[in-house]
Amino acid sequence: MTPNEKNAQIELQHIELELRNNRTQHLRHFVDQYYCYKNNHVKRSGRANWEGMVWKGFVSVEAAKISNRKEVVKEHVVPLREITKILLDRSKLNDFSLQTIAEALDDYVTFATITKDEDKLLRAKKLTCKMPDGFWQAGHPLFEDKFARYKAVGITC
Repeated sequence: MTPNEKNAQIELQHIELELRNNRTQHLRHFVDQYYCYKNNHVKRSGRANWEGMVWKGFVSVEAAKISNRKEVVKEHVVPLREITKILLDRSKLNDFSLQTIAEALDDYVTFATITKDEDKLLRAKKLTCKMPDGFWQAGHPLFEDKFARYKAVGITC
């Protein structure tokens, strides 16, 4: 097992402990750490590289036109509040395990770089911390679409 794989596993164990004890206030840290280790966003020291994720992953068409880091925002494509809901729902299943957590995180945790103006569009539609209703409705075109928020406000990646 590589150091990054070992660290990702440790973060999964932290998440499991938090969920089993109905504590979600620290999930952001553990989820983001897991993502960094899982996707090799680490510094030479072996620590997670948060800032290294800007311009990595998904980049909106408008953000790709900008070179000034101060004019863009790094964010969870699916807001952490929604990821927490998904994890809590799955924690109630009989087969809840580290694998279940990893699968949910691998399905829903990804980062994007968008412009500050695009972030304002999400805020105006009150979609900074939640997904549009269609994300949760089977049969809806946005059902379980990670990019539902972006599609709802016209952000393209």
